[in-house]
Amino acid sequence: MSRIISASRRTDIPAFYSEWFINRLRSGYLYVKHPYSGRWIYVSLKPEDVGAIVFWSKNFSPLLSRLEHVERVTKNLFFHFTITGNRALETATPEADGAIKDFIYLSKRYSPQHIIWRFDPICITDKMDFSVYEDLFVSTAEKLKGYVRFCYISFMNPYKKVIKNFQRYTDHEPSELSEDEKRHYAHRLSDIASRYGIRIHACCNDYLLSDRVHKASCINGAYLSFLFMTALDTSETPTRKECACTKSLDIGAYDTCAHGCIYCYANTDKEKAVEAVKRHNPEWNSLVEDVTEDKTDCLLFI
Repeated sequence: MSRIISASRRTDIPAFYSEWFINRLRSGYLYVKHPYSGRWIYVSLKPEDVGAIVFWSKNFSPLLSRLEHVERVTKNLFFHFTITGNRALETATPEADGAIKDFIYLSKRYSPQHIIWRFDPICITDKMDFSVYEDLFVSTAEKLKGYVRFCYISFMNPYKKVIKNFQRYTDHEPSELSEDEKRHYAHRLSDIASRYGIRIHACCNDYLLSDRVHKASCINGAYLSFLFMTALDTSETPTRKECACTKSLDIGAYDTCAHGCIYCYANTDKEKAVEAVKRHNPEWNSLVEDVTEDKTDCLLFI
């Protein structure tokens, strides 16, 4: 059974590494380092081994002109597109209007069923109350009406590295919210979304679930199998608590996304991530270095 490639939860491949990704598709393979064991994994990108590719990005613009190259490997493409308009905490993301234009392009090229709008994470601070997010949500939903069916939301997880980055890079202080407050906010967004034909799903925040807020499955093998009419793996492989994702292979690396989002769980330090982008060579056979045979204690995927 061919696999689902996740590109990527760990970094923004479309925004910063599109050229590298196309080079790897042409080569038919890449290496990815397991984030915990440190072992190198050989990943075949031959058409017969790739059942679908799930992209995650806040800026798909660099990838749009290269989609035909991706489609030579597989036309089974699915997109998670994060648009919040929150430039206070997302310091290097595109302006919302440009992102919305790209979202509509993807929705027209494929279909609204091929793309998810992510409005997450919601991070209430002493300088940004929920009304700011509500206004941004309404503005984006109005422009995406008819081009999107699903919106995934979540609230920020206060990981230690996230709080450290707040203290280092902003004068914002994250607010502590009760689960009841978050449920109230989620229901308000759901009520707004329903006016635009959008269904709200909660990612890894099960306390938000109700008849109006549904459980998210960011990589849903059963849904993708139906959408693409391709047999894909539907075994549950959660990546964290309350995750409902099915099996996929992520080809990204942590500390390599230069968007500078203060709340990001994938970067320990945004300056380190910026340096990773500067150092990157699109000719490498992995995202972070050129892997030679003497380094490859590999897990081989056939």
